[in-house]
Amino acid sequence: MLRTLVLALFAAASAPAFAGPGTELGAEAEVLRDEAQARADALAQAPAAPAQELDMADPFLTGVDEFAAATAMLSRRIEDAGGPQDLRCIFRGMSADAAVRLDDFAAAETQADMARVYLEYAYLFNQAAEIAPEADADLPREEPDPGFVCPASRHPFGQTDGR
Repeated sequence: MLRTLVLALFAAASAPAFAGPGTELGAEAEVLRDEAQARADALAQAPAAPAQELDMADPFLTGVDEFAAATAMLSRRIEDAGGPQDLRCIFRGMSADAAVRLDDFAAAETQADMARVYLEYAYLFNQAAEIAPEADADLPREEPDPGFVCPASRHPFGQTDGR
């Protein structure tokens, strides 16, 4: 019995706080920001060198596409929840901005030009990392499905039989 109580208290104390879509987007934006900054710094080492063509399978480009989709979805969720209009517009604008900036890579002639694009992305992602978690307060918290049975409860170690 004591073991069960201790395990229950430990599980409650170690349970993560609610992390909504804004918090998740903020964390993803931090990763993209750091990558954009690192790439800008690397390109700044030889600013006059010709721009490098980006591979369409580049994980950064994929991340930008995912960010654009995620910010558009967050804007929509805020709208559906009746959240603040300014926040909806901010995320809609971030989505469009992220997508449009991809064209700037094609127009870059030097590595300095590419570095500027990456720095603009770093700034955008930094803003998203700061603002996105705030959106969670305007979204309804999704409650777990009451019919869901945690697989751990079916495991012999998850049962409490007094041992």
